[in-house]
Amino acid sequence: MTKKEFLEFWIKKLTSDGIKIFPDDFLESTEVTSIKIPAKTLIPGSELFGTFEVITTDGEVVAQAENYSEAKYYVYASQLRKSEIKFPVQKNLIPIIVKRYELYIDSIINEISKDFKKKFSDIKETNSVSEILKTINLVRY
Repeated sequence: MTKKEFLEFWIKKLTSDGIKIFPDDFLESTEVTSIKIPAKTLIPGSELFGTFEVITTDGEVVAQAENYSEAKYYVYASQLRKSEIKFPVQKNLIPIIVKRYELYIDSIINEISKDFKKKFSDIKETNSVSEILKTINLVRY
């Protein structure tokens, strides 16, 4: 198996298994409100007086998050590039929701990494994992 075939196998496997969507698949029965955001990929910005900026990739400030978990929530929710995201009414639930998502992503990363090490034991590289995640539009901060 080549690295290209490995990438193709994992992309096909993950997409056919069904990829969970953030935040929808992680909210459970949480009460939400809708927030308008640019239909662009967002990234965490700088910390400013205890809050964190959330910005577009071209530098436009979109939101001021109260903490890093909230900033990551915006970032993860923006991956589908929708102009509106579901946002928990109770902000204290945000770290829990973000943690659920990150555990999900971490499990995917671990599974791919183990398989890569098994199939390519002589290669010390993790680019394949990030290529797969990028292709299927998943991100982890």
